[in-house]
Amino acid sequence: MTKLSLFFNFIVAFLKRKYKLTVTICCLILISVYSLVYIKGNFIPNQVVEGVVGTYEEKNLPEVVSNLTTTKFVGISENGMPDSSGLVESWEATAEAKEYKFKIKKDQKWSDGSPVKASEISLRVPEVKVEVLDDNSLRFLLADSFSPFPSLLSVAAFKEDSLVGTGPYKVSSIQKDGIFVKKVTLKPISKDMPEVVIKFYPNERIAKNALKLGEIQAILGLNEEDGINMQPYKIFTKTNLNQLVTIFYNTQDPILSDENFRVALSFAAPKISDQLEAQTSIPSNFWAFNSAVRDYLDNPEQAKAYLKKVQNGKDSTITLTATSTLEEVGEKIVSAWNNNGIKAVLRVESGIPQNFQALLITQKIPSDPDQYSLWHSTQSETNISKFSSPRVDKDLEDGRKISDLETRKQKYQDFQKVLLDHAPATFLYFPKYKVIYLKKIEIDLMKILDLQIY
Repeated sequence: MTKLSLFFNFIVAFLKRKYKLTVTICCLILISVYSLVYIKGNFIPNQVVEGVVGTYEEKNLPEVVSNLTTTKFVGISENGMPDSSGLVESWEATAEAKEYKFKIKKDQKWSDGSPVKASEISLRVPEVKVEVLDDNSLRFLLADSFSPFPSLLSVAAFKEDSLVGTGPYKVSSIQKDGIFVKKVTLKPISKDMPEVVIKFYPNERIAKNALKLGEIQAILGLNEEDGINMQPYKIFTKTNLNQLVTIFYNTQDPILSDENFRVALSFAAPKISDQLEAQTSIPSNFWAFNSAVRDYLDNPEQAKAYLKKVQNGKDSTITLTATSTLEEVGEKIVSAWNNNGIKAVLRVESGIPQNFQALLITQKIPSDPDQYSLWHSTQSETNISKFSSPRVDKDLEDGRKISDLETRKQKYQDFQKVLLDHAPATFLYFPKYKVIYLKKIEIDLMKILDLQIY
């Protein structure tokens, strides 16, 4: 008889003699396994720990937090139009665009379980009077006509100066260092969703170190993955239509005041691979986009043709200033300019200088085509190029006053045409929002990323 047979016979004999003990042990094992599964499913939620670069106070937490804890007052569709995807189901405006009435969806509840009432919604708009008509209606009275007003209200809606919202998560705890938030813990309303912890870091280098040390499992809004061993990580990207990488030209510069030179630079600028190319300052899927404009980028023949029209300074060296995160893109632009017969050098700075010839930055753009603050000649603080055009001014002024959508569209399409013709800037691409994360959290992370960034 083999040793294996002897061992098997011994086990059988033991189980026969200790039948009750064997049954008891098996039952205890089954109960223990079931208890662990039950406790994990009901009391120990899966957790995703994210890192975000930036300093924030409790009253101005970033959208990656507020998008989880509440909904927008007015929703915005994929084509940039205000819609009913937010807290509001409908609205109406007077012909003069000075008075707006908004109706809130019925049966909405705050995350504390109480019903949403119009009087509780925390919305403050400078120089706008707000009236509560009933539990589901608000009226806004404006001093001047402003047709983009519904888009202006595409902001996180919270309950009475609190962080109680209507989203799938509620704030469990906040840890601060002085007035600045260091960590936010969010609890899901549904058991199917993971708990979310968001930690804030002053710069990307410190956030990367936290990722390497295991303090966090993901970094949202990553610029570069340099210095990270990618073996345990993956990258998620999504095009951000709220930002636009642009070369701004100082239109008051002695050399770049020549429109022909700016047009030549725009034609000579390269297309950036693996990015969504921009044709104007408005995304191509937005309702007011104008496709019938000059098609710049990577057009050597047109670049040389316009360079010949430059009367003074065509042999001068153009200095392109770029922020550190766009240094690589800046090098590609300078190389393309040099290859097209335009002398150029790159200067990298940590911030945005007041004086420049050409400036490469990422700029936030509004969801509405109203870009008054960016291009109207009176906006000295935000009109970076110092661009001035009476026709553009008129288009932007009318676009704010007119309620009729088709007429507004015509105004903004003309604005884009004139802007591209004068070339105070070269619009390059809409950048990708990048997330680096541990592979093991992918399933839980993807459940929340669609809510956090859209």
